[in-house]
Amino acid sequence: MRSFKSRTCAVVPALTLIIASASPGSALAQAKPSFDCAKAASAAEKSICADPALTQADADIAGKYAAAIKTLDARAGKALREDQSDFIAYRDQIAEFNQDTSKDQQTTDLSEFMRDRATFLAGIRKPADNGLVGTWSSVRGGVEIKAAGAGKLEISEDVVTNPVSGSGSCEIGGTVKASKQLRLVDTDDDDKPTGFVFTFRRDGDRLIVEQSGSGKDDRTEPPSCGANGHADGTFFLTERQ
Repeated sequence: MRSFKSRTCAVVPALTLIIASASPGSALAQAKPSFDCAKAASAAEKSICADPALTQADADIAGKYAAAIKTLDARAGKALREDQSDFIAYRDQIAEFNQDTSKDQQTTDLSEFMRDRATFLAGIRKPADNGLVGTWSSVRGGVEIKAAGAGKLEISEDVVTNPVSGSGSCEIGGTVKASKQLRLVDTDDDDKPTGFVFTFRRDGDRLIVEQSGSGKDDRTEPPSCGANGHADGTFFLTERQ
């Protein structure tokens, strides 16, 4: 028994060390940002280097972004690089807005914005076929396409032109005939065409949404979109329906 107790006492400190090394605080301390903090120039980069939680978020984004790029085909990978550049621009905007504003007055949480990006990147999936059904996402929002029975598909898109300010929102939706390219005719509250048409098509691993047409008095945005809102963009599969 004495020998067993002696071995037990020797094991406990070792387990304690393992647990301590795996603790969140330790993980934050070990995380490194995706850039050289000695060369940090923007408000966002300085904030990331000064805050272990933001450092961890930046490291998570970098790792998940690299993995997603390897998953997608060349054209979708190029589109994701552009989407990532947009994310960085929005991230920098948030940091600029927040740097001279008290925490309780900040309208957008930089840490939450970065965590959401890491979650989005981790969720990207390589489509298994050429179908359109699924949840497709980008830095601007998402498109959900699901089966509606009898050879039809239901489309729901919710995006914004600027995710930081929330301006240029656009919410469209409807049921269309299933085909390789979906054509959604925009209608008003009386179910009359507004002059705008949205097409949804696959190009390899990406979903492309294109908006065309014009409304009365040469209106450039659909009634279902706010000022400067538009539905077109490129999206990536994040969930299969």
